[in-house]
Amino acid sequence: MPRRALKALAGQFKIPYYQVSSEDKARQAHEAAILKVAARYRPEYIVLAKYMRVLSEEFVSRFRNRIINIHHSFLPAFVGANPYQQAAERGVKIIGATAHFVSEELDQGPIIAQGVIPVDHSHSASDMAQAGRDVEKIVL
Repeated sequence: MPRRALKALAGQFKIPYYQVSSEDKARQAHEAAILKVAARYRPEYIVLAKYMRVLSEEFVSRFRNRIINIHHSFLPAFVGANPYQQAAERGVKIIGATAHFVSEELDQGPIIAQGVIPVDHSHSASDMAQAGRDVEKIVL
């Protein structure tokens, strides 16, 4: 779902929506921009969507067990980027998604929920990614 559609969806539920771009920003400047938005609302949780940066220890410590990441893989397998390509190369028979709290270590925080679906040798990495999007929504 495109980010503009997510903004409209959040609006239907009267949920504030912000996209804080990291493009051309150093980590410290980007995190400061996120903190500026978060300070307005004092959120109970922060949900990362398509967030492909590692947050600093200082940032994570401000929101300990309150930052949720939806990882497009059944953790602890296939940590980091391109998990569906990794899964296809390994010939896995199930793929899934994991919601976990963010920690200082990449994709190592406490797991909240997981979901899986079966796949077989006929599924390409692209097929797996498409199927995985549905599992990600359910897990969130």
